[in-house]
Amino acid sequence: MRGIALGAFLLGLGLAQTCHVPRTPPDYRELPVGQPSLTLQVFPTGLTQRGSFSVSASTTAPGATAWVRVSWSGGQLALKDVAWGTAGYDPPLQGPGGSQWVQGCPSVSTSTRELDDRDNGRHTFRAEAFVYWREQWANFRCTTQQWNGSTWETTTYYQNYQVSPVYSAPSYCAEVPNSRYWEVRSGTITATGTAYAYISWEQRAGMDYDTALQEFARRIEEDHKRATASMLAYAYAKEIPGPVREALAKAARGYFYDCNWLGICTRADPAGEIKILTDVPSILQGLLYTGRLCGGFITFCFGGQNARGADIGPKVEIKTFLMVKGWRHDYLLLDRLIPRRYYDPADREYPGVPEEERQQVLASCRLYKDTQEGRRCLALVETPTGIVPTLKGLLMIEPMFQRGRQYP
Repeated sequence: MRGIALGAFLLGLGLAQTCHVPRTPPDYRELPVGQPSLTLQVFPTGLTQRGSFSVSASTTAPGATAWVRVSWSGGQLALKDVAWGTAGYDPPLQGPGGSQWVQGCPSVSTSTRELDDRDNGRHTFRAEAFVYWREQWANFRCTTQQWNGSTWETTTYYQNYQVSPVYSAPSYCAEVPNSRYWEVRSGTITATGTAYAYISWEQRAGMDYDTALQEFARRIEEDHKRATASMLAYAYAKEIPGPVREALAKAARGYFYDCNWLGICTRADPAGEIKILTDVPSILQGLLYTGRLCGGFITFCFGGQNARGADIGPKVEIKTFLMVKGWRHDYLLLDRLIPRRYYDPADREYPGVPEEERQQVLASCRLYKDTQEGRRCLALVETPTGIVPTLKGLLMIEPMFQRGRQYP
């Protein structure tokens, strides 16, 4: 028996783990007939809580596998694509010594670092494996007719063709008896897999109520620069928190930014549609715009400003429910008020609330701020783009808007 152990010289992986792959002539029965396949599994395929992806890869022929390795190949986040080595972004999957690859023999299993909302988006993983297999070949006698300019001539030649697992000889060739033999082949096979992270913002360590609103406002502004007129926003609201309100107003009217010394600017057209349903019309002040974005030394106008509100009465039960369709992701913000009787022992109704009910209400609020009127509870979720138009229909935004008193 003769064996081979692939060394680090194969891909410069001096310290990487490799397997001993035996191969015994003349028939090499240790090796599979035909190239093995590689599977890459990522679990879970969707991550909605802080946590990690588990990544594993293996081939259909462990005994013929020299090594298997996996890497994180990049992500499509809300505002940009990131790849290995992107400044300011820590790749979720890193190998020993900070390398891009994690290698094992004859399979590999690893996991990413813990992900949070800053990693929301689509993540791609890649697997590679170096494998051996065998193919059966034979010698063939081939006879063809060739035109020499005046007559047809018969030409005979001998050539080797594969017979297993794929038969490749032309129909005009006949196999020479007792000429079959086995050949060993080797090479790198690949596979890819994707997984998605959509973790709510309040789960990030160190995040508080005001910070979340500030970050969301910045996200709306940065997202709008890419989405421009494709951005949509709908809200049921008694009020809209200050930073978010300012970001929405900016998206509603459109703007020019990053102007150079010649006065040439980048343009962010107004959001395609912003509609706010409320029973407190005063909150609409400064948020509503109609017309077009105009500017420049020689004035040009761009995009339609379509930000409107409606007083729908009666009282809106929730504090704020805002839906924003962005460039790649959609955003859902819920800002509700928890009465003091659920959390303040000094409230006269506190003793009358069943403990089970109290714990259930408070457990659902992870990001909050205590105010004079009660506990403001914030939830901020990022989702794949496309959910906002669906919610617009399910929540009957358009019918309610038409029935309300419209502004402007």
